Amino acid sequence: MKPEELHALIEEYRDGTISAADARRLADAIRSDPGTAARARKALEYAGFAARALEGDDDASFARSFAERVRAERGGAEFMSAFEKRIRPTARTRRLETASTSPIPFLVAAGILLALLGLLMSRGNRPPPAVVADRHQEQPEPEPRPEPVPKTAPAPMPAPESPKPAAPPTVDAPEPLPVRPEQPKADPPVPPVEPPKPEPTRVVRVGVLARLEKIEGDVQVDGRRAVAGQELETEQTLQTGPTKSRASVVLADGSRLGLEADGVVKEISKGSKGTRVTLSQGTLSADVAKQPADQPLTIATPHGEARVLGTVLRLVVDPASTRLEVREGKVRLTRDGKSVDVPAGQFATAGAGTPLAAKSLSPDEIVLVAQQAKLTGAEWTLIRDLKSLTGVALEAGQSPFKVVDHVETRPSYATFTFFAPADREYRIWLRATSLEKGDPWTRDLVTIEPTRCVLSQKSPFFGAAPTTAYVFTGVAATPGYTWLSGHGEETKAEAPPLTVKFNEPGWQNIRVYVGNPWVRIDTIWLSTTQKTRPPARQAPPSPTEK
Repeated sequence: MKPEELHALIEEYRDGTISAADARRLADAIRSDPGTAARARKALEYAGFAARALEGDDDASFARSFAERVRAERGGAEFMSAFEKRIRPTARTRRLETASTSPIPFLVAAGILLALLGLLMSRGNRPPPAVVADRHQEQPEPEPRPEPVPKTAPAPMPAPESPKPAAPPTVDAPEPLPVRPEQPKADPPVPPVEPPKPEPTRVVRVGVLARLEKIEGDVQVDGRRAVAGQELETEQTLQTGPTKSRASVVLADGSRLGLEADGVVKEISKGSKGTRVTLSQGTLSADVAKQPADQPLTIATPHGEARVLGTVLRLVVDPASTRLEVREGKVRLTRDGKSVDVPAGQFATAGAGTPLAAKSLSPDEIVLVAQQAKLTGAEWTLIRDLKSLTGVALEAGQSPFKVVDHVETRPSYATFTFFAPADREYRIWLRATSLEKGDPWTRDLVTIEPTRCVLSQKSPFFGAAPTTAYVFTGVAATPGYTWLSGHGEETKAEAPPLTVKFNEPGWQNIRVYVGNPWVRIDTIWLSTTQKTRPPARQAPPSPTEK
């Protein structure tokens, strides 16, 4: 039985308002639970109620004893009744104040508890019935005295404003109880059991390590459409769609990651060994804030790991290999237990059968494939094409612009970004085809624009306008894919290929604009060695071969 419920029943018993059913319930609790019996004894001992209640033979006699004692004590000859009359007019007022914040009930309870502690510790086994009977006989008969004092109290109760002198250490209630010879063998008193302390709640928080700063196109997190500003938690998968899709991610330390179209980042996590990013496919650019020497940022791919302490880099992952390009700082690339440090201006490739070595980013060959393009606007689409060199191609759709319109005003284009030096002149080769049927003159144009560079020729479509945009012609002159450099009409003599030289080393851009719809592009090849038009089926050499 809960202490609050026991207290209420005892109060009703003492006030004479307890029902027979509640009396039986109180008797059951006292007989079945030693702790409840001890608390009831402490509450009733001074009034002389407990002896008969605890010695009754059955529930009926216990209930009857309650009624008898209530009638016998109704006159108020009790110690506690006298005390209560000093401090409150009625028992009902006392019960109402117990529910308030007044400390007096607690002081009374504490006094009773201390006074009877010796009684409970010395009692041990139940005393002989004769002793209990004598104790009952010692209780005074009820007299209509205004402030009676019980015989068990050595002195009258002090005024309520000074409850401290009423502390029961001077009460000699336990003395009439004899000590039986076998008392040392009695079970020791059970110490109060403290409630078990609740275990601290373990809060498992999934670490928020990154935030989507900007998204373009179809970007998903764990298969659900992402939104700008969304936080990325540990082990969530970030995926960009195959067309017009890009995601910019800001890490907690300020590092920035750019995931291009058709890319998948399976994990961003942080542990005692630093931050880890898992790139399973696609192109990832990274501007990494300075990291602690023992906690680098590690970018893992299916072919190796790039360990970064603070730099600007670019990773391109395809099914066969991972290419690391470093613009600033130094990155360690590891595969199968072997490592190579790649400094600024160099690159390295990790893949089966490929030597792990750093090489200059002033390569003889720069190869740009369709899936590396960043799409802006709605005119270009990245599609699957089994006839292309990589299985993917860019397809031009309808455009409201004419081919002679200056590109500065056009909002839709595809952008290729790459690292190139300023001390090399590259021939530009474009591999393309057209699916449009009808007049070849209306389906064979596409415009490219290298930026921050000098071209060897000016496009006749733009006259004297100050632009580096150039219109390639002749895409539909032959069936299927063909290589072009400026123009490729069958009826015209082969013109010298178009060349480009960049103004300064670093990350360069080539933008591609729609000339005619349904033209497809799969590769742009910048070469220092390919001087003549390649056969249509020729693939450019891997940059690692030079």
